[in-house]
Amino acid sequence: MMLYLEKLKSFAAMHPCENVTVDGAKFRYLLRGNENGKLLVFLNGGMNTLEMWMDYVDKLSDAYRVLLFDYPQELRTNQELVVGMHAFFQKLGVEDPIFVGASDGGMVAQIYTQKYPNEVGGLVLISTGGMDANTLKILKQKYRFAPLMLWYMKRCNYEKLKPKLIKAGMSHIRNESAEEIAYAQDMFETIFKDYKQEKDVHISGLLADLMNQTPVTAADFAALQGKILLILPDQDFFSGKMQEDLIRLMHNPKISYVSGGHLSTVLKTDAYIQTIHEFLRTIGA
Repeated sequence: MMLYLEKLKSFAAMHPCENVTVDGAKFRYLLRGNENGKLLVFLNGGMNTLEMWMDYVDKLSDAYRVLLFDYPQELRTNQELVVGMHAFFQKLGVEDPIFVGASDGGMVAQIYTQKYPNEVGGLVLISTGGMDANTLKILKQKYRFAPLMLWYMKRCNYEKLKPKLIKAGMSHIRNESAEEIAYAQDMFETIFKDYKQEKDVHISGLLADLMNQTPVTAADFAALQGKILLILPDQDFFSGKMQEDLIRLMHNPKISYVSGGHLSTVLKTDAYIQTIHEFLRTIGA
């Protein structure tokens, strides 16, 4: 298993990103793949780095068009983000995107679907929770100190904080192999080496803002019945209760239960890609 930094250098050389500004928001993005295929839009987790999906690009781009992007720092709330995404998609000519969202990206996908009903082609939600009232209540209780942490993050010596953030990321390790653990350690160290305080404050603000959203309901996803896949690790950050609430929202979704924790999206990519491939074939994508 190649370490993250080595893989990243190869990926960057073969897949240079582009930049576009839409309504004042600067999008860094990568658009690749089959121009005649359905478009898969990957939504980042809590690090907000499109490179988390680098293993997925080449293995899916033969059959599909693949779009990766970072959330622009100019968009400070989740409502601003989904409105900005909508304008960005229009700029690129994107219609009926199939969202592949992990962790917080899965929650952004739900907010987008609520905001723009009938403009989503499908959902692949990985290691995430629902934006329903029950889950938001639990998360509000769990992260009641989020505003204080955000205040601290804006003012702290960020370089000294980085080792603690790496340790927090590694706390999601569950039953991964020694090779996978080494990959995860290299990933966090590589990402945080050049990670800017402003970027962390931005994504942390978006995470805290999730608690302020209008809860979604099952009605928001009725039009997507038969077009929703949930990939749920058995030792995820999101509890079994949260997973059950997510399933109830999604109108008899296809469910794939996998062994692993919250980092499995980037550590067990082959299994996830195969599951996504099989699901997309069933919906004619």
